[in-house]
Amino acid sequence: MEERSEHKPSTLARGGKTTGRWLVAHPIGALQILAVILVGIIVLQNLEPTSIDILFWTLVDIPKLLLLLASMLAGGLIWELLRRSLLRRRKGGAAAQEQQ
Repeated sequence: MEERSEHKPSTLARGGKTTGRWLVAHPIGALQILAVILVGIIVLQNLEPTSIDILFWTLVDIPKLLLLLASMLAGGLIWELLRRSLLRRRKGGAAAQEQQ
């Protein structure tokens, strides 16, 4: 009679069962990682110097990289401040309605 030994799958094959779990558990995190990669690609494609006029100032020979990063940072900060103020308003409005 032939004895059958247990066939254990390789480590690589066992890893295939859990491959998509992180993505399913963290879809927003995956989108954030993708966004950071895309922003990095866009920024690295714009390294040449440029000049910009802001009101009565003229900034000469500033890399587009710095302008893009500064505008992205400013936009992110404004977005976060608006989000937090809206959340605070909702919590304050909900607490006021509960008291009534």
